[in-house]
Amino acid sequence: MREIKFRGIVSPESIHNKEKINKFVYGSLIIRQSPISENGEPLEYYIHDGGLTKYWLVPESVGEYTGLKDKNGVEIYEGDILRTCAILASDLIDEDNYFNVCVEWNISGWISNGSLGEYQCAISEVIGNIHQNKDLIK
Repeated sequence: MREIKFRGIVSPESIHNKEKINKFVYGSLIIRQSPISENGEPLEYYIHDGGLTKYWLVPESVGEYTGLKDKNGVEIYEGDILRTCAILASDLIDEDNYFNVCVEWNISGWISNGSLGEYQCAISEVIGNIHQNKDLIK
């Protein structure tokens, strides 16, 4: 059974982000209905880190852990960008046979240029994410 956990970028308005940097926190996801929130959204997103701290998040940055790791043992989350190589002959590849893909969820499961499974992960490397490294996806 895979571990259920999430990550998200701490909101710049959060009391836990005094430096105003785009840093990820990891843990359990809490979604709370709020009639009046600071950012005008009806829902507030938090990560509980297992200790006493609850981090207010940028909602668009929330991503779920896939339960998979890349070739270096790095956990793969929704929104990660993987550097991978062609599995199918029809894949469009550059001169070094590698290309970048984004990890997403669809009704079939985790995908990144087809289904994301152990074989794809064994030949892939997390090189960034769509929230902090948009330039890595062409």
